[in-house]
Amino acid sequence: MTRMAPKSKGFSTSKPQQRMAVIGGGIMGAMTAAHLVEQGVSVTVYDPNPMGTGPGASVDTGRSFRVHYGEDQALIQMAARSRNLWMGWEQKLGRPLLHTTGKLLIEEPGDRHALDSWRTLRGLGLRADRMSQGAVLEEWPGLHTGAATVDRLGGVLDPVVILQGLHVWLASNGVEFRGEALEVSSDSVDCAGTKTEFDRVILTAGAWTQRWVDVTMEVTRQELVYFDASALGDRLRRLPVFSHMESGFYAIPTVKDGRIKVANHHPGVLGHPDGDARRVSADFEMEARQFLGRYIPELAEADVARRYVCFYSGTADRDFILDRTPDGLVVGAGFSGHGFKFAPLIGRVLAQLALGLDPEVDLERFSMRRPALRGERTKLAV
Repeated sequence: MTRMAPKSKGFSTSKPQQRMAVIGGGIMGAMTAAHLVEQGVSVTVYDPNPMGTGPGASVDTGRSFRVHYGEDQALIQMAARSRNLWMGWEQKLGRPLLHTTGKLLIEEPGDRHALDSWRTLRGLGLRADRMSQGAVLEEWPGLHTGAATVDRLGGVLDPVVILQGLHVWLASNGVEFRGEALEVSSDSVDCAGTKTEFDRVILTAGAWTQRWVDVTMEVTRQELVYFDASALGDRLRRLPVFSHMESGFYAIPTVKDGRIKVANHHPGVLGHPDGDARRVSADFEMEARQFLGRYIPELAEADVARRYVCFYSGTADRDFILDRTPDGLVVGAGFSGHGFKFAPLIGRVLAQLALGLDPEVDLERFSMRRPALRGERTKLAV
């Protein structure tokens, strides 16, 4: 007779499922939640607004993607890895997310960034070209930039499609969505008077980060003007993102709404999204129109389709904050207006921090205690 093994009295060889909270349902919070889910974690996302809506910095019609970063090989390699991850998310969500148009850097005499970007990209085996004015016009009729460097992996990301798709994916994979977090610690969240305990809490709250943790960053007001570019017809679909390093101005074409967004990447005046009327000044609108008209003369008198103000959560050195507080709160912050493109990779890294795994990126340069956070403010072209 076969003797049955005695049943376990309350003991299990399997580990209980970890429960984690993500504060902030923008692109960084969404990607962090997604990577936690893929690791078998039960996730709750806290945000006062449905994903893809509200006043957060992730909500827009088009975001620039690029891999060029001058001679900074580490950021270039992170951007290239992020691009591969975006391609993977296109498969998971079943829809295109990145419209590859190229990212064009307008060259000016003495401009080292464009030349350094070309040399570094080519040295890393990534696609980049230097083009004369004639070559630019031949490829993109009507674009009068003069000589330029083109990052061929660049293009336009669609935040609305991305966030809506991620919301559906997260919900279908068991993520719970709750409202505004009031009190936050490394292992608990208070929402609407109800305190919930978690194994770990991850903070990705953008401009609202400093409600809960003392990080050295500033929130600045960035004006945006969206011009009607429907006059370009099918040329708009092929038009690259283009920018001018010294002035900080850039233009992002968004095919689905027939517009070109013009803004300036240099940090604006201090502000905060809470209570801001989002009004664009007449002076900035004039400067934006002059920038667009200089390089696409036929749009010099284009109608303004929309005016808006977004907010950068920026660090002095324009690098991110990816770290843990002494008590274990995981913090992703300070994305300085160029973090969106890195979101799939940043989400993975924040998830790795939360799980106690070795992060796949060297996080020393992204420490919340680095001296450069208190240094001179750096300008970085988009």
